[in-house]
Amino acid sequence: MAGLFDGFEGYRVVTTAEKRQALTAALVAVDANVLLNLYRYNPRTTNDLLAVLDKLGDRLVVPHQAILEFHRNRLKAIGNPEQANNDARTALDKSQQAALRALDSWSKQVALDESQLQHLHADVGQIFDKLRTAVDGAAPDRVHPSTPTDEDPVLHRLTDLLDGKVLARPDDGRWSALIDEGKQRVADMVPPGYLDAEKSDQNPEGAAGDFLVYIQACEEAKTRQLDLVIVTNDEKEDWWWRRGGDLIGPRQEMTREFFDLTGHRLFLMRPSDLLDHSDALNVQVNPNSAKDAGTSRSDIDDVIDAGADDVGVGEWTAETVDDLLDRLRIEGRRDLAEVILEAARQGGTISRDAVYAICGYSNDRLLVGFTRPTARITASLQAEQRLPEAVTPMLTALYRGPGRLYAVRIPPEVTEILNPRSPRSDTEVEFEPAGKYRPLADYLSAIRADSTSMTFAEIEDILGDALAPSARKHLPYWYSSQNSLGKAITAAGFRPRGVRIDAETVDFHRRG
Repeated sequence: MAGLFDGFEGYRVVTTAEKRQALTAALVAVDANVLLNLYRYNPRTTNDLLAVLDKLGDRLVVPHQAILEFHRNRLKAIGNPEQANNDARTALDKSQQAALRALDSWSKQVALDESQLQHLHADVGQIFDKLRTAVDGAAPDRVHPSTPTDEDPVLHRLTDLLDGKVLARPDDGRWSALIDEGKQRVADMVPPGYLDAEKSDQNPEGAAGDFLVYIQACEEAKTRQLDLVIVTNDEKEDWWWRRGGDLIGPRQEMTREFFDLTGHRLFLMRPSDLLDHSDALNVQVNPNSAKDAGTSRSDIDDVIDAGADDVGVGEWTAETVDDLLDRLRIEGRRDLAEVILEAARQGGTISRDAVYAICGYSNDRLLVGFTRPTARITASLQAEQRLPEAVTPMLTALYRGPGRLYAVRIPPEVTEILNPRSPRSDTEVEFEPAGKYRPLADYLSAIRADSTSMTFAEIEDILGDALAPSARKHLPYWYSSQNSLGKAITAAGFRPRGVRIDAETVDFHRRG
């Protein structure tokens, strides 16, 4: 007679004690994203994590594919400290100019004495000078992409740590067969790694990378007859059994597959978990190291795991949402823009059937590459310093086990931006201009004439802030009624006419 979990091993939620025991006895396989993030942690966290890994001794292994991806992406993980400083200075310069414009606009409204205004300008200058000095004086304790290998402290530590612990690449025939199997699993949506379908043309192994890491670790654990702990920063649903934001353990399919292969147990952990339970290995670490290791670093994760369901530390703003929607429309992807808008109308999640209906897809079509346009535009907004490095992806595919996606989700803040709710009821309310573009709506509303002409600079003086970059790049931005600027103009009873981007002027005409 079978027991409650016989044949259902993947549904058993492990205890903290079992996790700690696994760290002391199981084989521990480390993924590439763990090694890459050693360049982005603060030095204390890097040293603490390396100390924990070192304590594992011969039970530590790194699959061949993980080392390959580490070397491929190491320079990107290191980044460019000089560029980071330049980006910070540019952002500070823009913020200072915006602050000065805001003071100038405010001073006109309250008839502030010119000497007082100049004193405030000087105070702003001192504050931003202090910030620039801090940026210029910062010396990140990490290597530069051009640092010789022998002078890279992370590589030096890893060279000693991983000596004899990197799993060898199988022979060509076996390797090719594994790649083919991995690609087929992606097509069949079998975990892990099927959410990497968009990587199919990025390298020789295509979207099979996660499977190669997983299967080689499984086979090594079988050889040694040990339980297996896979350590990864990947938090996508094609690795984890998730319930909302909680990561419960490996996908049930993976746990059962590993049990059938080895008769042993599979665990999934993150670097922060290793640091939280370091005392099980008699390693003392700084209490803040686990917090640092648990901080989302999507710019690194995207090197390995593009499209990850990453809960970012930053949020979308009304302006960046508007800009993304406008760029989609300009690129001819009005269908994707409408999917986002409909998801907001439905509370943040839109069903697969609704997506297919909006986009006009046939039922047998797979949504491979569906999120790529929004991911690309998001990356552009981040490169323009208009979005934080870590934000929730605009479109996230949702799955219930293997099989086709059942829904698409947008970030909560995007839902609130696109579908604000009345505090008095749960029904939608008409847009009221607020925040950045409210001053423009108020200004136009006060005009008695049926038309007026303004320069972009005059509008920015009214706003006390800069126009969105799209206002100077894309003519359709001015004529959209879906972005914050267009809604503010409409709310004031006007419409734009005769926009001249080269001359930076626009005419506003009262609506008939």
